[in-house]
Amino acid sequence: MRLGAKLAIALLCIAGGLTAAATYHWPVRSAAFEAQVNRTVSPRLGLHVGRPASATFALLPWPTIRVVGVDLLDAQDRSVLSAPAAKFPLSLANLLRGRVVPLGASLRNPTALIDLDAAPIVAEARAVAHGQDEEPPALWSHVRLHGGVLRVISAARRFDTLIEGIGGTLDWPAADRPLQLSLVGAWRDETVKIEGKIDNPREGLLGRSTGLRMSVAARPATLNVEGSWSGGVHGGFAGDVSADIRSVSALKRLLGARPTALFGSDALSIEGKMQTTGASVALSDAHITVAGQGFEGAVTLSREGERNAISGSLAADTVQIDPLLPHRQPLLDEAGWSAQAFSFAPPKDLDLDLRISAAHAEWSGHRFDDAAVSLMCLDGRLTARLLEATAYEGTLRAELALDKGAAGLDAHMSASLADADLGAALGDFGWSAYQGKGGFDVSLEAKGASPAVFVASLAGKGSLDLESGRIQGVNIEEAIRRSQRRPIDIPRDMGTGETTFSHAHAPFVIEDGKATVASARIDGPGAAVTLDGDVDLTARKLHAHLVATQADAAGSPSADGARLTIFVDRKSVV
Repeated sequence: MRLGAKLAIALLCIAGGLTAAATYHWPVRSAAFEAQVNRTVSPRLGLHVGRPASATFALLPWPTIRVVGVDLLDAQDRSVLSAPAAKFPLSLANLLRGRVVPLGASLRNPTALIDLDAAPIVAEARAVAHGQDEEPPALWSHVRLHGGVLRVISAARRFDTLIEGIGGTLDWPAADRPLQLSLVGAWRDETVKIEGKIDNPREGLLGRSTGLRMSVAARPATLNVEGSWSGGVHGGFAGDVSADIRSVSALKRLLGARPTALFGSDALSIEGKMQTTGASVALSDAHITVAGQGFEGAVTLSREGERNAISGSLAADTVQIDPLLPHRQPLLDEAGWSAQAFSFAPPKDLDLDLRISAAHAEWSGHRFDDAAVSLMCLDGRLTARLLEATAYEGTLRAELALDKGAAGLDAHMSASLADADLGAALGDFGWSAYQGKGGFDVSLEAKGASPAVFVASLAGKGSLDLESGRIQGVNIEEAIRRSQRRPIDIPRDMGTGETTFSHAHAPFVIEDGKATVASARIDGPGAAVTLDGDVDLTARKLHAHLVATQADAAGSPSADGARLTIFVDRKSVV
């Protein structure tokens, strides 16, 4: 064999031996690993690495220490992070100087604990430490997670939850270098993906502004923010925000809240400027879409203890009211008023103070213009006020107050309509025979756990006033004349022509679900009519006593004029 061939074989053997040696997992004393790694963990953080079950070192493809059973402990030796297996790539430059300095960590199936009350303090301590000392990169500078469980707790917020199946990366090479994260996990059976970047965490943690971008995506909702952030007592975020909530109920369930539906539709989207301070979030230049209805304005959201608060002013051009209302349960069934319990109750943990205006609004086919509404909720009492709106050429005002009492819902209602085209209003409700203007004023209260009990407790008073007008298809004056010659047939003798009147007034009182009308009066040329009766709202029955007297052209009853008395009894009037 030639010398060259022998040399080549020798070199190959040497190369093979070196390769085998470089790729072989050499055992490392656990105590030595613990001591070397803890030198890179700042003592100011109060964290240290526990002694692993075993450790090995391999030079290729990159100098790496593999560990079985790793624990990151706090000052009280409580586990903050543990993993059954981990890899720590090492700094080559430090390794040549005889130092073991991890560049990061790759953890398989880790279990981690984040205390939201302590995390900002720990992060700030690291930022200060890096600002004062020339320390090597820490082992969490480049973290890779491969499955695992994250427990997030906060005693101050009464928060304790688990996120499972976590995978992704966390890169923070130095306190004044960008922090970037990309994580995905399963939280309460929903896949949640988080991506974000903080330009200079040290600046932010020391109370100086730095750039922040963050996105959170899950099936119920997505959130994107971009702007500036600063820590400290007076710090917060300022910048752009966009949120697309596809299901408010699903999002509340994900956050651990009771999934109650406030609107007929469950969708909500927000775009605008956001400023956070402590537990308060202020939205300005906001474009908010609720149940398909668009609003613009400013809103502030805050939290104190267990209570949430929303306040602000919103405006809209055109609004459909029906989608904004909670789903309405049937009020009637085959037996009459439903005995099914109300599904809605005012929230006791939410305070509202909203002012809403709309150039045009529509509810169940009824149109309102220049509407101004206030919506308030305090200690479980919800009050909705229609401060003013133009309806049927008149002025409409209304108020509804709901409270959850021992017997169910307590309700107080009032409404007034002045100088309106009541003919058009009644036409929208299906009765087009009346033409004229007028108004009404009503004040009611009721309580109960179901529509049946609610109606039976209804009480209040009101009045109806009509200006000059006419009723098509009813001719009272002609019926009076015919009654002088023979008994009249109401459908035949009153069902043609029209009745003209100059004024009508009908006061009524409601007690225990029965509306009583006493001394109602209609005056017009040729006839004067008085009306007494009642409507039993519980039994849905009507009883009325009508007396029509001949009158002169001014509507004054004639002393010797003919009279016509009519009794009306009807069922199922509601």
